[in-house]
Amino acid sequence: MEHGTVKWFNAEKGYGFITREDGSD
Repeated sequence: MEHGTVKWFNAEKGYGFITREDGSD
């Protein structure tokens, strides 16, 4: 599991975007 802030998460599809703590996408 990635660590960072979740921008959004789609529970139906089971994925989302995470803003990583180092600032990378």
